Amino acid sequence: MANDYDSQLIESVVVRRNRLTSALLYGENPNQRRWMDSLRLFLFSIALAALIAAICVGYSFVSNLLAEQRQKQQERSASAWVQLHADPKHGDLPLKNLRPGA
Repeated sequence: MANDYDSQLIESVVVRRNRLTSALLYGENPNQRRWMDSLRLFLFSIALAALIAAICVGYSFVSNLLAEQRQKQQERSASAWVQLHADPKHGDLPLKNLRPGA
């Protein structure tokens, strides 16, 4: 009879300790805990999506900026080529000098 009481007492202490540990780690209400876990996951997903969108916008901005700089540099080199190959006597360009390979 004494062993039965002792084992019940030990088991109830173990159950109570597990419940207290669970309440300390996860909160008192299991329904609220599930709701908070879902909300936390949703907010993390939104933050991750915003980060990915910001990276895409930044990459697009930088690549567009570099393309514009490349285009301006090509225009400058083309205008410099035209100025070098202009006919100084007539002030206009001969047709054969309009292309670099001609």
